[in-house]
Amino acid sequence: MKRIAVTGPAGAGKSRLARALGDAYGLDVVHLDTLFWKPGWVATPDSEWRAVQERELARDAWVADAQYDDMLPAWFDAADLVVFVDASPLECLWRVSRRRLDPNGGPSTPAGTEPGPVHRAVAKFARGQWHYRREVRPALLADFGRRAERQRIVVLHSARDARRFMAQLPR
Repeated sequence: MKRIAVTGPAGAGKSRLARALGDAYGLDVVHLDTLFWKPGWVATPDSEWRAVQERELARDAWVADAQYDDMLPAWFDAADLVVFVDASPLECLWRVSRRRLDPNGGPSTPAGTEPGPVHRAVAKFARGQWHYRREVRPALLADFGRRAERQRIVVLHSARDARRFMAQLPR
């Protein structure tokens, strides 16, 4: 396996799983959030963002980690394996809150930037989860249904599923 795309909502555990897959297969992990956000939570302009993704996508081997709507469709087209971390909204809220309480933030926190306070993030997070569950998730599952005949698609619903999945991977 040379190309793996990991996706799911904010707080689902994508980055942790991507790092574990990268370690298991000796692949570089591309955290798209890290490439997208500049210090001070400044977004990369659209044209530059597309170029960054195309450059990373052209590499021979990778594990890519991002939310579905942040990735070019080409990531999924090029992947040997697509992993959808379909964690519950409550589990995601817990992880995002915990990350916000950590002064170092998570893997997507830009260098030199502190994570925003929890109380400011909760409302934004809840709106994002609502949108994800109502709009993004159904589109994602439909897309994966169409891909299932030609690609390996794995859907993980819990940390237990992720552990089982990692345990059965060929090394």
